[in-house]
Amino acid sequence: MRGLLIINANVWGRDDADSVLLVGDRIEAVGREDELRRKAPAVTDVLDAGGRLLIPGLTDAHMHLLSYALSKQWLDLKGACSIEDMKRMVRLEAERRGPGAWVLGRGWDQDKLKDRRMPTRWDLDEAAPRNPVLILRICGHVAVANTKALEVLGFTDATPDPPGGALGREEGRLNGLLFEAAVDLALKKIPRPGLDEAARLIRAVLEEAASYGIVELHSMSASQLEVDAYQAARYEGAPKVFFYAESLSVQGPGVVGVKVFMDGSFGARTAKLREPYTDDPSNSGRLLMSSRDLAKIASAATQRGLQVAVHAIGDGALEEALEASAPNVRIEHASLTPPDILEALASAKVPVSVQPHFIESDTWIIDRLGEERGRWVYAFKSLLAAGVSLAASSDAPVEPLSPWEGVRAAVERGRRQELPIWRVSPDEALSPEEALQLYIRGPLLRRGKPRRISPGELADLVLLSVSNVEDVMKKPVTALLTLINGRVVQKTLRP
Repeated sequence: MRGLLIINANVWGRDDADSVLLVGDRIEAVGREDELRRKAPAVTDVLDAGGRLLIPGLTDAHMHLLSYALSKQWLDLKGACSIEDMKRMVRLEAERRGPGAWVLGRGWDQDKLKDRRMPTRWDLDEAAPRNPVLILRICGHVAVANTKALEVLGFTDATPDPPGGALGREEGRLNGLLFEAAVDLALKKIPRPGLDEAARLIRAVLEEAASYGIVELHSMSASQLEVDAYQAARYEGAPKVFFYAESLSVQGPGVVGVKVFMDGSFGARTAKLREPYTDDPSNSGRLLMSSRDLAKIASAATQRGLQVAVHAIGDGALEEALEASAPNVRIEHASLTPPDILEALASAKVPVSVQPHFIESDTWIIDRLGEERGRWVYAFKSLLAAGVSLAASSDAPVEPLSPWEGVRAAVERGRRQELPIWRVSPDEALSPEEALQLYIRGPLLRRGKPRRISPGELADLVLLSVSNVEDVMKKPVTALLTLINGRVVQKTLRP
């Protein structure tokens, strides 16, 4: 069997080694070059790493595969500074697509707009009266539709709020804002790509993931189309995807769980808090599911051998989720974790998926929660110290897919941007090694074990463009070589 010998490498976690020998899809040996050359098969390729850092393959423990793929075709509103900016961008997109075509976009954040308010149907009507328009807030928990889109979607002033969601109204009239489950209803009614097109888009995402050193993706709220398109898009050596389906009815290879929602988001003020929002004292968010309902879903999932991924952001939602005492649960986000919640998570031994880049995106979080509560938001250091099993992720398309953006956010914790979160909780900043480890620990969320560079392990390896873990803070960091099951799927390294 043919071998691959990687020499002159800084091997993650191995001070006693500078080389790794791969045979087939496994790591055969780890050690010094001269020793491994003697162990290598007769036919062995040799790759000089040039002293660069060789790490285990990375996992993105929470993202949205098809949504991220589709977002690349949508209008990107992250750079909008005002409602007028958004209207201009929507107007140009409508002109490009032509009358009657859907205009879809994502990325606006009302707290970063000069207007400091959410857009309405009337704003979008001014920009594109002849096109149905639907644009999602960056978190995906709020959207706004123009009048044309509301007509196509079948939403009228008489339409009742859907269970788990709401339609925004002003003086009894729909204002175009959609919250939580209402967003999902709208997305199900807009045009979707066919299987071949979805597969093409997904394949591009898999290639992008490999270029960052990602070898495993956990896709949340997956539809049947997404699962089927992934199977059509798969190619040998591609990053493996595990799906947490939008319902128990979605089936197929790779479906390992189901995703449920306990609450919404901080940005939409729908994350459930135990006390009201500091910047909205009449509101403490909304609970979308009870612990009893969660326990029933978890029981049904267990019977099918599935895990339950529970979206719980606020401390109120986390408290409710933990009361379910379900053994097959993992928590998504766990964004606000004061000491009693930390203790409860550790005691329950519930694994948690966190999103470090939220630190940089939620620039307003201390205003929203206040300094006392804000000290416990995105408290990764405390979660680790309490013994909670953490794995990191992007939540793409909410945040960038690149894990290196997440690593930097976890380490810098807003210091470079002088964000208030740094001022109130600098002790929660991680070291570069701790932050990178969160992306290596991803398999823990499936009750697995972290990847290691050890004999007998699958050869999921990444050679970085930097020489040591501290250098990952330097931009840019790229994966010069990505190996999945011993197969080279990404290589930009030159001799």
